[in-house]
Amino acid sequence: MFYRSVLLLFTFINVAKALPYDVHWLGGPTTIERDIYPTKQTVDIYCYSGNSKNLFALWQTVKFNIKVKNDEFSQYIGPNPEEVYKDYTENSYGWAVVNPFQRKSYKSVSIDLFGPTCMAINTQHRHSIELLIQRVDIWRVLLMTLGIVLIFSSKTLSGNPLFFYLCGILVGVSASFMLLVYYVSKLLPRKTLTYGILIGGWTVGVYMLQQIWENIRSIVVSYQTYIFWYTLSVSFVSFVVCYRIGPPKNERSKNLVMWTLQVVGVLMVFFSSQYQEASAAVAITAMCVKYFPQSLVYRLQGYWRRRFPPKPRLLSSAEYYEQGARETKRALDELRRYCSSPDCAQWRVMLRISDAKRFASFVEGNSHLSDEEVLDYESYAFSMERSKPVANSTRNNLDISEDDSTDEEDPEYY
Repeated sequence: MFYRSVLLLFTFINVAKALPYDVHWLGGPTTIERDIYPTKQTVDIYCYSGNSKNLFALWQTVKFNIKVKNDEFSQYIGPNPEEVYKDYTENSYGWAVVNPFQRKSYKSVSIDLFGPTCMAINTQHRHSIELLIQRVDIWRVLLMTLGIVLIFSSKTLSGNPLFFYLCGILVGVSASFMLLVYYVSKLLPRKTLTYGILIGGWTVGVYMLQQIWENIRSIVVSYQTYIFWYTLSVSFVSFVVCYRIGPPKNERSKNLVMWTLQVVGVLMVFFSSQYQEASAAVAITAMCVKYFPQSLVYRLQGYWRRRFPPKPRLLSSAEYYEQGARETKRALDELRRYCSSPDCAQWRVMLRISDAKRFASFVEGNSHLSDEEVLDYESYAFSMERSKPVANSTRNNLDISEDDSTDEEDPEYY
């Protein structure tokens, strides 16, 4: 009797421990194929445990991708399996039929990168679940880069006419849609609308906005011709208005535009990554660099140069002769232009020099050297070139034999 009681107790415990759902923990890129089994009583729940916070996850994105032939499926997402199973059972009881605010199902869902996320699928078709891990999401990189560029170029863009016209057109198109909605609401019967708000409350408005936002893509595709011409017309009108007003010239107006652009850039950098501590640090660093005082930068540069002065680079022989020829030609051209200008008293100069004909020839563009001087210079340069190998051979002999008395008396040695 005692053993039978113990056996029944263990059986009850095992039955109590049996869960009505199966949890599949996914830690890396995984694809799971699922068939439909009518006899299966448990619910499959797929969970991602999350990643640790590090700089390598700055631009990382994790998604659940659902591959199914059609859109006939329901999706349940929560932070743990218990919450997901609770939503699944509530939907099974038929609450989704009367709940207009049920979360819409998507075939691609971005999940929390650092916290656990679970998902369950309710469908009658064969499907697959894919955990996609993007180590570097290019859209996040572009968003952060654009935000940083916007922060540093805000002062330039605040006074740029082209940027002013583009922003004016964008604001005009956006505001025109709001005006269109306002005038359409004027045509609706006020009593009926008031009664609807009183009965349904603010949830009716939220539901309508949610449906419009979710169906905006289909609206654009269905009426793309009308939307194109409407946008083009409103853009032209907005450009005319902006052209009439003109870009802001007041310094305070430019500052307001600059600060607005900086706020937008900071928000873009902050929301470009799920690792918001690191993205906030990037945004703060960008703002500190933007407003870092230039006087302090010059002081630091001066201190660095005094502490670590740069080593001067000596010119080679070819660079020395090239620089000498270039500077000599430039100085002679300047002298020739001065002598040809009205500021120079040419007759007084010709009275002071010994060879006036040579001076006149130089002013007219001829060389300032005579043929004899050029020949003497070339002879001197040739003799200097011939003397270099002798000096080198003398140094080589000194390296080989240090007790050569004749080489020690050579002045080139010293």
